[in-house]
Amino acid sequence: MKNIFQKAYLLRIYLGYFILFTVITIAVFATTFTLTKPVHAATYSQITSQLSFGSRGENVTNLQLFLASNKDIYPEGMITGYYGPLTQAAVVRFQNQYGIDPVGRVGPITLQKINTLILGGGFGSISDISGPQFYSVNQTITSTGATFTWTTNELATAKIFYYNDWITMNEGDINSVGFGSTNGWTATNDGLARMSQQVIITGLQPNTVYHYVLVSTDLAGNVSVWNPNTTFKTK
Repeated sequence: MKNIFQKAYLLRIYLGYFILFTVITIAVFATTFTLTKPVHAATYSQITSQLSFGSRGENVTNLQLFLASNKDIYPEGMITGYYGPLTQAAVVRFQNQYGIDPVGRVGPITLQKINTLILGGGFGSISDISGPQFYSVNQTITSTGATFTWTTNELATAKIFYYNDWITMNEGDINSVGFGSTNGWTATNDGLARMSQQVIITGLQPNTVYHYVLVSTDLAGNVSVWNPNTTFKTK
């Protein structure tokens, strides 16, 4: 009987050690190998300011979190809160992918594109396939020039094709690459994307009829034209 009690006592001790060892092992595993859920686009925060090499802070962290969701853009995926050479290289890749001048800083055009993607669900969202819409088109004509203004419903660049005869157009490919006029001349704005457009044409001949086409291109490369081959006459 005594041996039975001794064995039962030893069994309780061994069982206690086993339970204690199991608890400690689980705690160490949980501390060392913390599991995290994947970050989805809905958890990304908007970037609220322009950024460049040397920037620090929450906006840089938010930028890195977003870029890291695309391994082709930011393969290193380092979230440091510091805008160093790796982040700069990732921004250049992003700009090249979306047809933005690859300057390596988050200026107004890059900032707008990033925030648009975040709002739309991230890199995996459905691409923008609609061109900008024109509103409030106005013109001021002189004897040697013309100024056109209009607004668009999204950020876009602006240009005008014009000629003293009928303008012929090349539609380009499915992505509007190669789109343009095959004759005549082109006047542009300063190349910055905005919603209030102004294009000035100079060097015109007095008392002459010109055909023209207004063109706006959004940040996704979608092209819209307004009333192709409308005319104006200089004074």
